Amino acid sequence: MKLIEEKERRARQRLFKVQFASLYEWQLRFIKATAEYSACMLMAANQVGKTRTGLTVDAAHLLGEYPDGWEGHRFDHAPMCWLLGFSMEKTRDLLQKPLFGTYESGKWTGGLIPADRIVGHLSATGTSGAMREVRVKHSSGSISTVQFWSYSQGQHAIMGDVVDWYHIDEEPRDKAIFPQVITRTANGDRGRGGRGILTFTPENGRTELVVQFMDTPGESQYMQRATWDDAPHLSEATKRNLLSQYPEWQRDMRTKGMPLLGAGLIFDIGNDAIKCEPFEIPDHWWLINGMDFGWDHPQAHIQLAWDKDADVIYVTHAWKKQKTVPEVAWSAIKSWAAGVFTAWPADGLQSEKSSGNQQRDAYAKAGWTMCLDHATWQAGGVGVEAGLVELYSRMDSGTFKVFSHLHEWFDEKLNYHRGDDGKIVKLRDDLLSATRYAYMMRRFAVQKSAVGKPKATAKPKARPRAGSNSWMG
Repeated sequence: MKLIEEKERRARQRLFKVQFASLYEWQLRFIKATAEYSACMLMAANQVGKTRTGLTVDAAHLLGEYPDGWEGHRFDHAPMCWLLGFSMEKTRDLLQKPLFGTYESGKWTGGLIPADRIVGHLSATGTSGAMREVRVKHSSGSISTVQFWSYSQGQHAIMGDVVDWYHIDEEPRDKAIFPQVITRTANGDRGRGGRGILTFTPENGRTELVVQFMDTPGESQYMQRATWDDAPHLSEATKRNLLSQYPEWQRDMRTKGMPLLGAGLIFDIGNDAIKCEPFEIPDHWWLINGMDFGWDHPQAHIQLAWDKDADVIYVTHAWKKQKTVPEVAWSAIKSWAAGVFTAWPADGLQSEKSSGNQQRDAYAKAGWTMCLDHATWQAGGVGVEAGLVELYSRMDSGTFKVFSHLHEWFDEKLNYHRGDDGKIVKLRDDLLSATRYAYMMRRFAVQKSAVGKPKATAKPKARPRAGSNSWMG
């Protein structure tokens, strides 16, 4: 009996680490983003594990124990944490119970936080079993504190405290709640500024908060999406059953985490229709790179592989990062970009912010094989709508595919939409723009078998003819 009891005790002690080890790759990406951004939004479909993701982060901070492989933010002290939900009933059932389990007969059982680490609590008034505050023994020896708040209390109830970490679960209808929470973090984390996460399905549509993160994000804000495609625990039968019960107008919101997006998505084709597992590109296929310059917004780089025999185009590589100089970006992508011509937009003729040099020349000097001229169609012109129509047609016909691990590319696709005025919302479209530039210039693709081989020493007398595959210099 003693051995059985000890085994059960150890199992309870390991619940947090077991949960972390079971997270999907997209959940780990979201956790990683908390190290770089102070406000991270997980706007996701129903039942994919968004709250579970957030609670895993909450538990790590309260315990001060970060598992092997943890790439998210770390506090070097016991933090003050706020967890917020619609009501105290919701915070009790969706946040408090998974974290701490149930409290009966003076004992805690069944939560991510081991019972022997819980050193005190204050009950909330008016809601049976709900806690206002729970205190946890931190690995540093100090005491972490988590306070539970409901939106129904209004913004005035959450004034005055200094907060290190917050977790807003489900979007508050009161648009004053988020600014008030952010204000409380101003002096958090020992004066360095607190941070936190939002996990919700956008049931309220394109609210000010959603629009801010989607269309006008600040430098400290990050948004990630997750759909039913990202949730292997949902069986096809479960998805069919749930889908049949949703009103048609709610289905994209429930299954893809999508608010109503003005005039709608530009590429409203399901990810499964264009996804494919990565594979080794045959030597006789043709390669072309595309890039979108950026500093305050990310610079982006992609590679297309073209199977000319079947006329199918694959996005095989994608990388983006903001405020990164060309030399650093080149070191990150040269393993696949070297020796392949790169299509670039007309703003490459402008000065590069970090050096003052012309952007095209700065990237050529760093290592890229830049096309001689900026991206245009074979017949001339740079029409954006023409490119969107062609790419959409290829997606619809099955002649445009994307390697399944390129998550950031798919995130942009889910966000690429037209506003109420019918115009393209030109935000978070860096990889998609790079894809379009490469597609426009695919006539200058180089055969994979020729990449890295010496080129002719004689300098071309003229630029390559449209439709040729000659070296562009």
